[in-house]
Amino acid sequence: MEQKISIIAIHGNGGGGFRFDLAKPLFPSNINFLNPTLPGFNVNSIQTNNFSMREYSEWLANYLKDIQPPCILMGHGLGGVFVLEFLQHYPEMVDGVILHSIVGANLNKRVFPKVMKLPFVAWLTKNIIAHPITRPIISRKFFQKKINNIYKKIFFEAFAKCEAFEKMFHLIDYSWFKSLRPIPVPAVFLWGEKDWILKTNEINALQKLFSLNYKDIVPEWDHFPMIDRPESYALKITELANKLSENSYAFK
Repeated sequence: MEQKISIIAIHGNGGGGFRFDLAKPLFPSNINFLNPTLPGFNVNSIQTNNFSMREYSEWLANYLKDIQPPCILMGHGLGGVFVLEFLQHYPEMVDGVILHSIVGANLNKRVFPKVMKLPFVAWLTKNIIAHPITRPIISRKFFQKKINNIYKKIFFEAFAKCEAFEKMFHLIDYSWFKSLRPIPVPAVFLWGEKDWILKTNEINALQKLFSLNYKDIVPEWDHFPMIDRPESYALKITELANKLSENSYAFK
């Protein structure tokens, strides 16, 4: 009998749990795949104006408290930041983590996060991304394959609905990353070789946080394989979750 494994997937900025909806039905029956929407994102916008990183961790801990082990926590993009912060306080609640193209390590070197802190720039950016006129251009940049129009509409409209979008560029900076303590949880760094949003060179600094870690680079993936390659994505995440839950990685 196959072991039941829970995977909790945390989405990135401007998004919501729906970003995993195309891949979710493709996971095998032994995978309990959960994809919550964080407070302040998409339509989940209650009482988040003053949310701190610690409060996001507490929200996530409350979400996880009744989930039976083995439990694998996964963060994509900005979602990885929330996973790292969570692990500073509640590492005992998970059996392993998958960090997929996550933000954080090189915030002191990247121009984009600095520009987004300027007045109105982040607000303008999210509304340009969300606007129907710009969607076809941005869609070609974001996705490798043609996406269902209904799903595409949901994806882009979520940026405009995202109350927390602008705040994230101020809440998360390089000083936050430097304050992180070593994390006693096995981790897999999952990246797409074609990811143009967050390059694979982010991994080196992140690896220093985990004594047990493994790197998995997928040649054909870009930044959103859960959307434009859902079958491949479900297979890969299942593979990684099984190995983490069985402690079967030859960690280096």
